[in-house]
Amino acid sequence: MKKWVVLVLVFLGHLCVHAQEKSLLALPYQPSFQNGTIGAFLDDIQQRAGVNLSFSSNVVNADRQVQLQNRPYTVQEVLNTILDKQKVGIVAQKERILLIPAAEARKLIRNSTFTVNGYVKEESSKEVLLGAVVFVPGIQAGTATNNYGFYSLTLPEGKYTMVCSYIGYKTDTFQLTLDGDKRMDLQLKSQSSLSEVKITTEKGMLPGHTQLTFDDIDKKPMLLGESDVMRALQNEAGVQSGMEGSNAVYVRGGEPGQNMHLLDGVPLYYTNHFGLTSIFNADAIKSVDFHKGAFPARYSGRSASIIEVNTKDGDMQRWGGQFNMGLLKASLNIEGPLIKDRASIMVSGRRTWIDGLWRAFTDDLKIDFHDLNIKTNYIVNKNNRVYLSFYTGRDQLGMDATGQTTNNRSGNTIFSAKWNTIVSPKFFLNTLVTYSKFRYTGKGTQDIIFEDSVMTNYSFKMRSSIDEAALRLQAHWYLNRYHHIEVGGHYSKTDFIPSVSESASAYTGGATTLVEPFKSNELDFYLEDNIKLSDKWTIRPGVHWSNWYNTDLNYASMQPRIYASFSPSRQHTIHGSFTQMTQFLHCINGSLLTSVLSSTNVINWNTEAWFPSTETILPEESLLGTLGYMAKPLSHLEYGIDFYYKDILNVPMYDSRKFIYDNTISWKEKIIQGKGWSYGMEVFVKEHIGPIRASVAYTLSWNWRQYAQLNEGKAFPFRYDRRHNVKVAVLYQPNKQFDASANWTFMTGEAITLPDHLFPDFDNNLGIDQNGTNYYPSLYNYTYSSVNNYRLPSVHRLDLGFNFHKQKGKRVERTWSIGMFNAYGRTNIMYVQIQNDFQNGIKLTGNGFLKFIPFVSYKLKF
Repeated sequence: MKKWVVLVLVFLGHLCVHAQEKSLLALPYQPSFQNGTIGAFLDDIQQRAGVNLSFSSNVVNADRQVQLQNRPYTVQEVLNTILDKQKVGIVAQKERILLIPAAEARKLIRNSTFTVNGYVKEESSKEVLLGAVVFVPGIQAGTATNNYGFYSLTLPEGKYTMVCSYIGYKTDTFQLTLDGDKRMDLQLKSQSSLSEVKITTEKGMLPGHTQLTFDDIDKKPMLLGESDVMRALQNEAGVQSGMEGSNAVYVRGGEPGQNMHLLDGVPLYYTNHFGLTSIFNADAIKSVDFHKGAFPARYSGRSASIIEVNTKDGDMQRWGGQFNMGLLKASLNIEGPLIKDRASIMVSGRRTWIDGLWRAFTDDLKIDFHDLNIKTNYIVNKNNRVYLSFYTGRDQLGMDATGQTTNNRSGNTIFSAKWNTIVSPKFFLNTLVTYSKFRYTGKGTQDIIFEDSVMTNYSFKMRSSIDEAALRLQAHWYLNRYHHIEVGGHYSKTDFIPSVSESASAYTGGATTLVEPFKSNELDFYLEDNIKLSDKWTIRPGVHWSNWYNTDLNYASMQPRIYASFSPSRQHTIHGSFTQMTQFLHCINGSLLTSVLSSTNVINWNTEAWFPSTETILPEESLLGTLGYMAKPLSHLEYGIDFYYKDILNVPMYDSRKFIYDNTISWKEKIIQGKGWSYGMEVFVKEHIGPIRASVAYTLSWNWRQYAQLNEGKAFPFRYDRRHNVKVAVLYQPNKQFDASANWTFMTGEAITLPDHLFPDFDNNLGIDQNGTNYYPSLYNYTYSSVNNYRLPSVHRLDLGFNFHKQKGKRVERTWSIGMFNAYGRTNIMYVQIQNDFQNGIKLTGNGFLKFIPFVSYKLKF
């Protein structure tokens, strides 16, 4: 471990600080000729760009032949091109540009640079914007705001035009005179018309990273009229949805439990309501950051992806809100200032009303869910700000019938307190205290009649829980234009009750089983430097070290990260990355795993269970390598291709012979582990012309699993090993009053296990008599050649959505949304049921019930 840390520090310490430029370098230059000597080009630059160049023939080889393209350059770009491979530093002064030895240039500019820093905010509400781009054209200097809206940019003394942009907002320019360190908060105006949205980026997006805003989520076709973060992410290349209609996310061969879900920086352990919609209330969301590769060093704890959801801070200027009513739920969001320009609050709640509909027909079924988000923040002074966030949510699914009752509840409660401080113009510190609680209980009663005709009431209860408290420190050090260093640490203490059941009856007796919580501690440190080696090369080396321990065991993990990109021009980027991630907490989906050799795959609303690593359950490890190309040849067109390979070690799975809530054996003995690997290609195209925004994502992938205890130890395809996955999305918004969206999805059918042969079992069922009565076996034995040896038919569907907006005054807007899930009504097979047919053998039935589903919803914004 020490060797790793020393190597990283030595590497970072020996990186050179490149020459920095002043505003003269941003002047335009068009070459008069394409082939010539360096000296001839230097003369041409002075004449056509109107700049004074000062250099010595002892420093610059003026007789060397070079070639330029017939296109516009900036002075910075052309000097970098013709002086390539010469040890010449470029220093811009007030009236001239010096071409001097590189070592002297570094000494000279070191004392003449200053830092501009501040927050990027929304103009109307003063909400900070996360991931906004601040860019200085010409000199190719830029940065993006961090997760708290802060930016810092170090430049040589001079006058600049800064360009600031963010998805869904009008790009704006700001004039800057930099003659000392300066605080400059930037404000952007919201833009609702697609035809006017224009994004200026510093060499495009970061590969493997997607950022969604509220509009990206809200303008997608909905299931039952409910906007959903997870369904929006399912449109990304490399992401699969699992079962038809589910909001689960399978990323690059991973499983839902291998995704880290963060809500305002707090980890969540239960993320969906009955598989229909996620626990993330779209009305409360400000932004969503999704990472599927090239993971920054600050992230750890899961092996497939990071889904970081940030809620709204609350409007600092005025009170307002939003009311929604759909087929599934109703929601209300209220936000406004507690102290204008200093403190605000946001409260957002939603609850299903479907239980009331059920009660109109029957009292036997209980089904409901609710969510509540509260967030407040206070600006102490210009350098300090504090946030408090709270969330609680719960599902309930129960049945009350004659002789039997059941009630299942699942939910999260989380809390966080954040303190942002600007220590200096170049140093930003975030301190975060969090608490996360997960609970699952399943209980019920049943009347049982025994052989002696005695009837008794049998009761049972199943439960699991997680309690986690944590402290995190995250620092951003903007050393200069070429180095953005992130460093931090984290400590968490967690108590688990992985699984326990209790049962009792008057006939058999019984007692409550008490299970001591499993306690663990985790200590993490990370270090990363985003290095701009030149205008073309960027690298981001990093390392994350984790130590997971309790009184009986200790797991230490060193997780190296490296990302590199080469941009021959601003329109084209070649990139690659390698990432190692370690996961100490394991999530297993029982409905998929206990039935791996079953003839029937069925839906279970709540079958996830979390387990910690132990002396016998090893941490999961993922090793992910990527190589890709991205291009943005036009302002409205973007496309790219990615290749990836991932190894996943110690993938957990239920031992299908054991019931997870059975207390007769330890929960540690119910888990088996194996390995997985996946590889594939992802292609995307995004087009934005006027009122139309369209995207196409295609994934070609292979996904494998291997366990010593299954399939004779041979590899088999994962259930959601879908060879081809195509997603087409189109959004049309001609004006502010109307928008329409269409999503078309195609997926190869999932892999399932079916018997290859069957034979009748006549034991104790012969029924021989003198009349020779025909006999049909009541039981068949099945034989299987391998796991997941058959595939269901391919899945495809079209979803449509239409939004009608009507403005009433300046503050009130009403929106009616209508649409169709699976518009052409295709029956996509979700599972296969095997049934004994006593006359003709057995019958296979493919079942799918999510056919044509219309929706309607109403929204009032005030």
